[in-house]
Amino acid sequence: MRKVVIVDDEYIVVQGIQAMIAREKMNFEVTGHALNGIDGLQVILSQKPDLVISDIRMPGMDGLSLIEAAKEECPDTIFVIISGYQEFEYARRALSLGVKGYIDKPITISKVRETLTMAEELLEKQEGNWEQSKKAYQEACSRLKDLIVEKNTKGYEAVLEEALSALKVYASDIVDYKEESYKLICMAFGIFYEQRKKGEEEEHFPSYQNIEMLKDREEVDEVTRELFKTMFRKLHSETLGNMHRTIKILLDYIEHHYHEDIGLTELADQVEMNPAYLSILFKEEAGMSYIKYLTKIRIEEAKRLLKEGYKVAEVSEKVGYSNYRYFCDIFKKQVGQTPNEYKGNVRRK
Repeated sequence: MRKVVIVDDEYIVVQGIQAMIAREKMNFEVTGHALNGIDGLQVILSQKPDLVISDIRMPGMDGLSLIEAAKEECPDTIFVIISGYQEFEYARRALSLGVKGYIDKPITISKVRETLTMAEELLEKQEGNWEQSKKAYQEACSRLKDLIVEKNTKGYEAVLEEALSALKVYASDIVDYKEESYKLICMAFGIFYEQRKKGEEEEHFPSYQNIEMLKDREEVDEVTRELFKTMFRKLHSETLGNMHRTIKILLDYIEHHYHEDIGLTELADQVEMNPAYLSILFKEEAGMSYIKYLTKIRIEEAKRLLKEGYKVAEVSEKVGYSNYRYFCDIFKKQVGQTPNEYKGNVRRK
């Protein structure tokens, strides 16, 4: 059964609406009531009902103030106001606060029936949105996990925003929102520290108290974004460090094996990396493609050997070119002279 709270300073009105709701035998049950706005707010906050039917004018706290205060903690509750003809302007203001409807006096069973029908339709729609948001949130969380595991720092901001957007519907209550946001943070940092295994959890792992003390969703989002930003920045820095070390290993390998027939696949095997990915990484780190770098090393060594007096055919073999003519073409393209021309110029100096 869906919970209903009635707030009206006339007890007879409260009793009358309660009797009408019971008579309709719809999926609604009055679980609380109050005779003024102050008590009404306490009942609403404690019960978090599906539907609140409240008078506009009441002692202590009027209906508009009551709704404004209650909606902060109960964003999914449907609010309906009771108003007389003279209070129509109040009713218009109430609609701007997100009130979904009003019952004008005198209150009749048909008006109550219409209100319950309207509320049921809205609640069913909310539940459908909740399911969709829950699924969207779970999918976004899964993608964030994958990014952390893969150490992929590109595009995490957009995925995080998808998660936070879905969370606003999935966990609309502020307390739930803080708890779910903290779970998201724990999930991410848990994976991050598990991969590192450096024992830094106690120093950097955020506590729930840091989230609990925040006043609204905007502050929770801000802290969440900053924590993720810090984590992914550190992840990016470490990933770059690993890249630098990998490329340094390969540059040393090329330095000692440039004369051999080593292609990108053989090079990738040395560091157990995908050749296609290595091709991109090598160019980013070395500033040129692997082939251009290998060619540069070979030609520099060829120039040294030619200066020492080696024959062109010998140099070609020593620097890794079994095809003499191909070596001559590559050398001229890189140096601007044929090997023999270069050798002759060196002798004349």
